[in-house]
Amino acid sequence: MLAAAAWVAGLAAWQLPGADRLERELTLPWLFASRGPLPEPAEAVIFAIDSSSAARLGLPSRFADWPRRIYAELIRRATAGGASVIAVDVFFARPRLGDGDAALAAAIAEAGNVVLFGQMKRQVQALPGGGADGQLQIDTLQRPHRAFADAAAAVAPFVLPKSPARVDTVWTQHPAAPGLATLPAAAVRVQAGDIDCPVGAAATPAQQAACELALGPQERMLNFYGPPRSVRIVSAAEVLLGEAPDLTGRAVFVGHVEPYFPNQTDSFLTAVSRPDGLDLSGVEIAATAYLNALRREFLVPASPLAITAGLLVTAIGLAVAFAPFRPPAAGALALLLAGAAGMVVLAAFGHRQLWLPLAPWLVQIVVALLGALALRARHSGRERAQVAAEFRHYLPAHVVSRIARASADAPARPASTQQQAACLVSDAAGYATLAEHLPPGELRELMNRYYAALLAPVSAQGGIVTDIVGDSALALWPINRADLAQRLRACRAALDIQAALTAFAVPGGGGLPTRIGLHVGELILGPVGALDHFEYRAIGDAVNTASRIEGLNKHLGTRILASAATISGLPGIDSRHVGRFQLAGKAQALDIHELLPVPSPAQAAARAPFAAALGAFEAGDAVGARRDFQAALAIDPDDTVAAFYLKILHGLQQGLSDKLPKDGVIVMPK
Repeated sequence: MLAAAAWVAGLAAWQLPGADRLERELTLPWLFASRGPLPEPAEAVIFAIDSSSAARLGLPSRFADWPRRIYAELIRRATAGGASVIAVDVFFARPRLGDGDAALAAAIAEAGNVVLFGQMKRQVQALPGGGADGQLQIDTLQRPHRAFADAAAAVAPFVLPKSPARVDTVWTQHPAAPGLATLPAAAVRVQAGDIDCPVGAAATPAQQAACELALGPQERMLNFYGPPRSVRIVSAAEVLLGEAPDLTGRAVFVGHVEPYFPNQTDSFLTAVSRPDGLDLSGVEIAATAYLNALRREFLVPASPLAITAGLLVTAIGLAVAFAPFRPPAAGALALLLAGAAGMVVLAAFGHRQLWLPLAPWLVQIVVALLGALALRARHSGRERAQVAAEFRHYLPAHVVSRIARASADAPARPASTQQQAACLVSDAAGYATLAEHLPPGELRELMNRYYAALLAPVSAQGGIVTDIVGDSALALWPINRADLAQRLRACRAALDIQAALTAFAVPGGGGLPTRIGLHVGELILGPVGALDHFEYRAIGDAVNTASRIEGLNKHLGTRILASAATISGLPGIDSRHVGRFQLAGKAQALDIHELLPVPSPAQAAARAPFAAALGAFEAGDAVGARRDFQAALAIDPDDTVAAFYLKILHGLQQGLSDKLPKDGVIVMPK
């Protein structure tokens, strides 16, 4: 069943509408880019009609206005150099007396191997009866001026198929006129001369190519030799002002080619178009098609039968390959097989000119991987559910998931991980008194209600509760990349906890005021213990510091305190700086901030004098600090932090201490 599903998926990825366009727009450019440019083919040269030649030769910038004597001289130079065929991708529609027409006709006749471009003109006639399909389309070849056409060896059109707007293929015969060779094919025929197909082994490459074009399909896939200008290009100015180039046995194509975008007007989007916007010109595509035909290097799409059979074989192989592997190994195998599929497609493309679609094999790999994992998950789902049910109340969710995913022959052992995290430590004031007076059963029910109210905001903000002891809890927000986002979630959880516990009641009245400390730093999260007893805990200075910050609330009369590292740069969090403290057992001082819900008018009005007082305190100005703290307390009598500082200043005034703490750092007792 898995093999059948992979086979059907591969066929769908190959045959569904849009699949071919996806391969052409994504896979083909990747194949050409990965293969890289091929060596410059020596069998063809392009004489470029370009802007630089117009400037050097003093010619009009509009190429249609160039004197025809220029083209006559280019043909003579090509003939003198020994060119085997000359294809001119310029349409000479009407005579221009006094503009070198006679010279051009003479040059074409003298060369005897010139192929001129002819335009296809479409006429539409209405058929009797009308209707949407009541039209007759007639395509006729519009030959150049008679004097030129009669002197030429052949006149050929060059209309490119587009799919839908990019050129990947070329017609060797015009689809509206079977037997009418297009410009590149006509160049091959002129070079081959009169032959009877099939030809023998002694035939020239041009003769073999001419027969192959006559007997093969009309539409061929282009095998580009690299990005624009990968075929040798010589500007018209270089040809006319320099020595005659050696063109013995080579084909010469004459047409408009520019080295830069956007000067190139006659251009087409292809799989090798440059990122800067420069596409292949029409004459470059004609030269590429000629070279592909002469060297028999057209790309060959794999046959439908070969692809169908190949997808069947690989579907069976993938189903067997993925069966014994568990998820991590299966994923690694999928990546390995995807890389192998890409290498096989690239090798066939580069060495055999065989174009294999890549998407069907990649889809097969994905379907086989997901199908194998789904089958394995179906067999082990019940065991995982049982494991999760047993452990989900005692361990963090990600640890339970890891244990549930483990197999019987590879039991899970929660791993220790060292990482950054935002830590929240909470402690309920008055718990000891409650525990003394309440029976254990009632105390248990009370604490369950308390933790339901406390932990809900933690869960809502994506925190991990790692420890609950009595009335104290520890929650973490691991930090990977979104440092600010995780710190913001921890602070919001602290504020939401305070809001949730506002209405919490205990027997005898009152509540359980909860103090919270927040800090961010390095810790190790994992099992702690020995022998047959382990607990899953967070260990590290960040946890210890958060606990010390929580304890500072007792001295300041506050509810939520956080280190500066925790709240730095957080939007939407209202806080005030309450001082610098060297916490118990710590060597370094920390800037501590109080997190506040929506402040009252008194709290808002007291902010400015409090900040001024704290600044004076840290600067060693006892008089100014006392004045401003008193002003803040007069505005907000409930400001316990201002009262804390006034108590320190009162002790200084009464001689209980010699001077203000250095830099305003308050050392907390152990």
